[in-house]
Amino acid sequence: MVRLLAPFDPVVWDRRRFEIFWNWAYRFEAYTPAPQRVRGYYALPMLWRDQVIGWANLSVLNGALHTELGFTAQRPTDAAFKQALDHELQRISDFLRLES
Repeated sequence: MVRLLAPFDPVVWDRRRFEIFWNWAYRFEAYTPAPQRVRGYYALPMLWRDQVIGWANLSVLNGALHTELGFTAQRPTDAAFKQALDHELQRISDFLRLES
């Protein structure tokens, strides 16, 4: 299962604890000037199984969901990850009533 977590999700909101658990610093950068952003305007931490492995920036372009992904290490290569990520992005698209 892949889940994109909101910046204020209980898994994420305590940034110090997050860094201790996942070994990388997540910062909410919406109010950070664009040139100083590391992960993006509204990066959503990406939970894969029992690890937060990266982040996603989502936007809507021409009525469709546009996704930019970042990973703390290597992107998982197994088919289960791709299928779970596709399912999560479809779930978000459906919620937003966007084109498939």
